[in-house]
Amino acid sequence: MAWLSIRLCSAAAQVDALCDALTDAGALALTLRDAGDAPVVEPGPGATPLWPVAQVDALFALDADLPALRLRLAALTDVAGADGTFDVRFVEDADWSQTWRKHTNSYRFGQRLWVVPRDAANPIANGVVLRLDPGLAFGTGGHPTTALCLQWLSEHPLEGYSVVDYGAGSGILAIAALLLGAAHAFAVDHDEQALVATRANATYNGVAQSRLTVVAPDNLGSAGHDLVIANILAGPLQMLAPRLTALVKPGGKLVLSGLLARQLDEVVACYPQFEFSPVHLRDTWVMVEGTRARA
Repeated sequence: MAWLSIRLCSAAAQVDALCDALTDAGALALTLRDAGDAPVVEPGPGATPLWPVAQVDALFALDADLPALRLRLAALTDVAGADGTFDVRFVEDADWSQTWRKHTNSYRFGQRLWVVPRDAANPIANGVVLRLDPGLAFGTGGHPTTALCLQWLSEHPLEGYSVVDYGAGSGILAIAALLLGAAHAFAVDHDEQALVATRANATYNGVAQSRLTVVAPDNLGSAGHDLVIANILAGPLQMLAPRLTALVKPGGKLVLSGLLARQLDEVVACYPQFEFSPVHLRDTWVMVEGTRARA
């Protein structure tokens, strides 16, 4: 299947606005790159690249409305393409998947979890191996926020757990939880492409359909679960606090990630029903674990 790829350059201060405009216009995936550097296939949630100028590649369906996109970009400054000109090319699915594989390594989390590309050789280690092809959904295990969550999962007993991965992306956290012993997982995402990628990744890892429910947020019930893990933006974590709280049973665990250290206090304040343990820090990113008070 072919897609449209649109390439623009932007000053760092404008990248967030540019990505928002591209997403609003229907972009299915975004890749950030510095000149001469490797692409960031999983950009940090809410992060602005450290590079002075970023190259942004946006993937669209073939019937994308390019005139409407030009109008959106015209409102932005310091963006190449705001004048209505930008590089447009056709790409095949293989182009995206090969770009990801070229820049993805195998990762180890704790003593018992490996995440490797779908067609990679088995790592020389004992433990659980999760094979991943993110397709057009973010989530490879390489970004600090995802790594923090995978590390947490690898270090905690999950046998018999009911787990919700809210904002599942490629489904990496839900599938990891199942491979590590959880009884059932719910992979929740509003992006249909993320749901497709999650189902595919579950198949690669031999996860039975009866153990994984892949669902849009509106179709997820509110029953209490043993663990809810949300690796999304700080803003949505605040907005979704009542929803995420309701999903955790009394005495259950809530793991929040996708936020910077400076955002932690504001996010945690939205979850008064939880007692939070010390944060886990990687680079400037944090993950925090909370236990819901028993009734």
